[in-house]
Parts: sequence; structure tokens; C-alpha cells
Amino acid sequence: MPRNKEQNEEIRCQRRDAIIRGALKVYVEKGYAAAEIGDVAEQAGVARGLVYYYFKDKLALFRELFKYMFDQSQKHLHSHFDKEDPVCEILEKFVSSMYNNMLEQSESVQFFMRMRHDLNELFKPDELKNLTWHFENIQVIQNTLTRGMESGEIRRMAPKLLAGQYWGVVMSGMMYLRQMNQELQNQGKSKAEIAQTIQQDIKDAIACCMSLVAPPMQVNSKGDDEN
Repeated sequence: MPRNKEQNEEIRCQRRDAIIRGALKVYVEKGYAAAEIGDVAEQAGVARGLVYYYFKDKLALFRELFKYMFDQSQKHLHSHFDKEDPVCEILEKFVSSMYNNMLEQSESVQFFMRMRHDLNELFKPDELKNLTWHFENIQVIQNTLTRGMESGEIRRMAPKLLAGQYWGVVMSGMMYLRQMNQELQNQGKSKAEIAQTIQQDIKDAIACCMSLVAPPMQVNSKGDDEN
């Protein structure tokens, strides 16, 4: 029985998604310059010609990969920060998800660690100005921090500064944990063994992030910290 329009569209979407995922695998392994369409086709499980059917060339494919990953980053951030939960809870759950996802979705982490080296290769200067995903992410964090300061949940300081510092510490922890993850992989450790080994490091990395937004210190009438 011939496929209907909806079925054909679903198949096209599945193939396109498979190609994007294949491009991600190739990119984190080789980077843009060394990546080849044949490698992407092999990872996606499709014919080389089918890649060109959906994307006119290598540049178009990897530009689409970058835009897809930026969109996924924003969706992940909004899934946490669009909530009206206590601010410290939002901040802690977000950074916890980032660090634990590193073990489960290491390709995404590797992409964002590598992508800054290829932005100028894939996008023109005027296009880079329109790639505002990072600034929008920081703004979302800033808005939540402002809410926390107004409610007294976190200490008061310049929200924009604190948002940048929070993001920087999150990324610093990510790089540290990624390095540990790689070292343990090189030692032949399994995923389960790695997860168990670095659990305390993940907790410490989360604590570092949360120390930036610690609630205001309670001070007694003598000016000493309360016990």
C-alpha cells in the first residue's frame, strides 16, 4: 500500500534527524574541517546521496547542526528557568542536570566545548551577530536571579554580573568533569563505574555554583554571624 502524505513527511523528518545526529557524532570526533559527508552518512545509516538530498553541501549541513544544538540548549534552559519554583531550587536543579547529562549525553557537551573553534568558519560576521542564543540564555538566568534577590532568596548584587559568573562556574565545572570522564574512559572504566567514581566531584561542582548565590548571611544584633 502506498504511503500517504503524513507518512512520507514522518519518514523525511526521521531521515533528516538521523543525518543531524550523524553529523553530531562526526563533529565531536573530528571537528568541522576534517568531517566528511561520507562519515556522516555512515553514522546516520543512510546513503551518501541522501545526505545531499536534504543538505546541499557540508557547510549547509553543519550550519543546520549548530542551529539545532543552539535551539536544544535554549529549550533545556527554559525547561528549568521558566518555572516559578524557589530560585535556589531552580539554579541547583539546572546545574545538576547539566553535570549529570554530561555522563548520559556526552556528545552534546563535547559539541559545546568544540563549537567555538568553528563558528567563524560556518557563519559570516553579520550572521554571528544574530546568533544570540548565548546572550538570551544569560538573560533568562539574570531574570531568575533578579526574582531571587527581590524575594530575599539570594544575596543582592549586580544581576548581570552574577548571571555571567554563575554560567562561567557551570562551564568550568563542566570542563573539569569532562576531563575526569575522559581520563576514566581511557582507563577502561565502564559508564556505571565512571558515574559512581565522580559522583562526589559532581556534588562538589554543584556546591561551587550554588556558593555564588548563597542567601544573605543572618547577622545578630552584635554584628556577629548567628550560629
